[in-house]
Formats: sequence, C-alpha cells, structure tokens
Amino acid sequence: MTISIVIPVVNEQQRINSLIEHLKGVVGRGQEIQEPEIIVVDGDAEGSTLSAVADSHVIGITAPQGRGVQLAAGVSHATGEIILLLHADTQLPEHGVARVADAVAGGADWGAFRLGIDAPGWAYRVIAWSVDVRCKLFALPYGDQAVFVTRAALESVGGIPPIPLMEDVELAWHLRKAGKRFILLPQRIRTSARRWQRDGIVRRTLHNWWLLVRYLTGVDPEHLAKEYR
Repeated sequence: MTISIVIPVVNEQQRINSLIEHLKGVVGRGQEIQEPEIIVVDGDAEGSTLSAVADSHVIGITAPQGRGVQLAAGVSHATGEIILLLHADTQLPEHGVARVADAVAGGADWGAFRLGIDAPGWAYRVIAWSVDVRCKLFALPYGDQAVFVTRAALESVGGIPPIPLMEDVELAWHLRKAGKRFILLPQRIRTSARRWQRDGIVRRTLHNWWLLVRYLTGVDPEHLAKEYR
C-alpha cells in the first residue's frame, strides 16, 4: 500500500529537514506499506523552503500561497493510493504511517489522528478533548490533525478544494456528503503550540471559532485568509 504525504509550507526552512527525518522514522509495520512519498509544496515562488531540503528523494514544487491551493498542487503530483495532508509544524505518532495504512485496509475512506498540542498545561488538554468531541459528533477534523484520504475517495469528491483557508472544513463536508467512511484514530499527533502561545489560548481559540462561523455563513475564504495569522 502506497502513501503520499503532502506538506504545504511557507518559510519553514528551519523545520523542514527535521520533519522529513521524523517521517522516515514513523513508518512502522502495516499493510505491506512502502516508505512514503514526500511532496513539499512551497508557497514562496522563489522556493525558499525547498532550497533548504537536504533529501534528494523529496519531491519539491511551488504553488500560489494558500493551503488548499498548495495541497491541491501537491496531490496532482502524488502517486500514492492514500494521501496524507500534513502541516509543517505537526508530527505523526509512532508508527503513524502504518496506522493510516491499517485504517484504510480496515475499510476507512478517510480519517485523522486525535489532536495533541506540544505544550504542557490543562488548557491545552481541554482544547484537545474538545476537538475529539467535535470529530466524533461531526466528523470534522482540521488540517493540524494530519487528515488522510484514499485517492479514490478524494477523486470522487473532486479533489482538494483549491481555496486559501478552510479547505479542511470544505473537504470534510464533501466527504461526509458523499457517505465516505470516517475514522478518528486513537493516537495523538503532536502539533506546535506556537499560535496559542503567541496570541493567548482564549484569544486564539475564539479567533479560530470566529473564522469558522463566518465561513459557514458564507464569507469568502479569500477574505478570511487575510485575517488568518
């Protein structure tokens, strides 16, 4: 079973090589999976992050900046049977790649890991718990949970929505509407707490909710992307 990992980046020169090395170490043993194909999609036309990539096996491309646009570009170059969408500040759990392959072999069309925030404190645990509840009730994971989807399921709903923000929400809506089977894996990814730490937990959480509410009520994601930071 083959997996392509698509990573949208902008100015991630300091982080990208450690992430690539991490991905090689979390393959694990699963449904006869091969080492994953890694595709880095740079939103900088000059390829500033790509220029720092040390591994010659990594596929590097540039695309207009915007997560959905970059992810769609990366998927167009992917050859895997499963597509894993990974933020540059997120790391998979141990044997994470194999766990994705096992989930698909068990019948899942798409899914995500539970959220884990890389910082101590009860407030971060509450955030992670609330995300668990959201995913269980609404099958609505966000991109920082390492969303994965089979190529067949993704193609059946028209691919990654090429929008600069909320592509994860839009993709989830299309997959749910199409009746695709979702699974929330028990393992937690580890994502950076940098935005919560920079803005404050309450302020950052409320900002994210406000963006989501406005998107669901019809605000153009191009406009919302200008407010996202």
